[in-house]
Amino acid sequence: MLARRYLRSRRSERFVSLISWSSGIGIAIGVMTLIVVLSVMNGAAVEIRDKILGFSSHVDIQGPDESLHGWHAWLDTASRLDGVVRVAPYISTQVLASAGTRAVGAILKGVDPANSSEIADHVVQGRFIKTDKSPFQVVIGKDLAHKLGLTVGDKVRLMSPSGGISPSGATPRMRAFDVVGIFDSGFYEYDVGMIITPLSAVQRLNRMGNGITGIEVFLKDRDQASAVAAMAREQLPAGAWVTDWQHRHRSFFKALKTERVAMGVILSLIVMVAVFNMVASLVMVVMERRKEIAILKTVGATHASVMRVFLLMGCLLSGIGTLLGASLGLLLAWKLSDLLEWVESVTGVTFMSSDVYFIDHVPSVIDPVAVSTIIIASLVMGFLATFYPAWRAASVPPAEALRYE
Repeated sequence: MLARRYLRSRRSERFVSLISWSSGIGIAIGVMTLIVVLSVMNGAAVEIRDKILGFSSHVDIQGPDESLHGWHAWLDTASRLDGVVRVAPYISTQVLASAGTRAVGAILKGVDPANSSEIADHVVQGRFIKTDKSPFQVVIGKDLAHKLGLTVGDKVRLMSPSGGISPSGATPRMRAFDVVGIFDSGFYEYDVGMIITPLSAVQRLNRMGNGITGIEVFLKDRDQASAVAAMAREQLPAGAWVTDWQHRHRSFFKALKTERVAMGVILSLIVMVAVFNMVASLVMVVMERRKEIAILKTVGATHASVMRVFLLMGCLLSGIGTLLGASLGLLLAWKLSDLLEWVESVTGVTFMSSDVYFIDHVPSVIDPVAVSTIIIASLVMGFLATFYPAWRAASVPPAEALRYE
């Protein structure tokens, strides 16, 4: 009762009360900002990981040379590994794609159409490649199609540097392919630089015979990629080069994690500033309430009971601010994408351009562990910051405070 009463302002103490409540509002703003920013950064990491793995395998197996022959035994060994859902051979090579007067460098990836459902699901125009007729057909990314001015039904010329050797030296090979589909992966690097075609088409273009680049392994639990890769190294012949997605993109995701931690530390300073403001405001309250504290002590209030009053004041301020900030932060993080889409439609400003960033929207994924950590840390900081004002209040000498009253 006393803690609530001291937080309410009288006419002569409105300035002190305003400072006290402003510290609670500062805590609310800090907690809200922390939750929203960390949710956006967590969402960006999840979104980018999903986009990368949408067109990439969890474990990649390659031979000691540029091409792998006699790979069927390797395929059987990989398919028997624990946690493997499916395996598929692939070929990856660089080509120059041209249409009319336009030419763009790209990655030509040869796949087995029957084992490439993750790519087929992203086709937005036309259809996915088939092998029932001519194998020389491709699906290309929407941004690459825009750069080359291609639509479904057009032809694109692909020139591969891995053609062969003639009396005049190395000669590239060129072939016209039919564009049967356009895909949208949501990941700009893939949409602007990848071409998908049947495995046999790349083998014939590069005169590889039955050779492949490697074997893609897809797992039931992608987080077990490192363990499955270790098992593959033990069971495959010597010279096998096995990598997993966590190793391939380790630097990138480590940088994202470091940035997320650094941003959390920097934004937590907002909460710390509000907490120090709360300390100053509670000290001012103590100075304003010296006479009342002295009267309480003369009628029997103990040192601990006076401290308890001011500890409760600090806990009320930090608790209300934390609860308000967490509620607003969770609501804003939940509806952030819809809110930004509305702002973009009204203002015409694009916040995330796919030409600059890996993704074309602002994702937000709420992490319960991060939210719980923020709330607990805010409450603990608020509680610890109240000890000094409470000690000052309990140390007020009654005789000195009432001497001139």
